[in-house]
Amino acid sequence: MIKDFTPRLYQQTILGTAANKNTLVVLPTGLGKTAVAFLLTAQRLSLYPDSKILLLAPTKPLCEQHLNSFKDHLDIPEEKIVLFTGEIKPEKRAELWNEAKIIISTPQGLENDIINNRIRLKEVSLLIFDEAHHATGEYSYVWIAEQYDKTAFSRILALTASPGSDMEKVKEVCNNLKIEKVEVRTEKDQDVRPYVKEVKNNWIKVPFPEDFQKIKLPSLIPNPALT
Repeated sequence: MIKDFTPRLYQQTILGTAANKNTLVVLPTGLGKTAVAFLLTAQRLSLYPDSKILLLAPTKPLCEQHLNSFKDHLDIPEEKIVLFTGEIKPEKRAELWNEAKIIISTPQGLENDIINNRIRLKEVSLLIFDEAHHATGEYSYVWIAEQYDKTAFSRILALTASPGSDMEKVKEVCNNLKIEKVEVRTEKDQDVRPYVKEVKNNWIKVPFPEDFQKIKLPSLIPNPALT
């Protein structure tokens, strides 16, 4: 089911975990989080051919990126991979849901579709949360994960490049998304290092405006007490 893609060793390792447990994947940008998503998608559809895959991302541009990646690397008819946006009428989204195998959507509109029974989470064998660090407070990810956790399939994959430095927030995200395992890779990890591209910085110096220079010097800032 996978085409034009060869997984890296660390992606295969992460996939092995995600296939068996609800998993939070922490990978730096550009190192293939989306690849883990479509690899697991292929596996779940192989196990449950009558099911659907649901991927959520916070913005329409991110959803469009995932749509293109899934179409490029999954051997599934393109019309079976659909994008839900706020521009599509609810009735049309319900129609698309019935025909699709993979649905990529922003979370807010999908939350309304669930509430109004236009889609059925019980048909979903894999729920993917991109930018998973958003899953705090009253963000839609939290409620959707709670509803999905009640279904029979209930396999969750959460993706992020920046889970945050606050351990309590990371724990909150894991609790809210029903995470059982966390897979973390950094650019320094041995299995990741061969794929890290060198970043070249081209520094361009620009003159600092005179007015800004005056503001920068505290001695030149008027003291209201003396005026």
